[in-house]
Amino acid sequence: MEAKMGNFFDSVTAFFGGGDHIPWCDRDTISDCEREVAEAANGASDEAKNESIMRLSWALVHSRQPEDVQRGIAMLEGQN
Repeated sequence: MEAKMGNFFDSVTAFFGGGDHIPWCDRDTISDCEREVAEAANGASDEAKNESIMRLSWALVHSRQPEDVQRGIAMLEGQN
């Protein structure tokens, strides 16, 4: 029981300690997603197109570049 409580407090401390737990995406990942969207535009089903756009949007909002994040947010807002 003490070990479980210790693990719990360690995880809470790590969460509030300001550790960087965001899965960042790099330019290569974003480029791959952009390529996938372009390929899906050439005759893929609507579902495949939407999935590739969602992957690109996710990659963009997880970028360290503010302009990528803004682009991803704009893409997601346009999906509504």
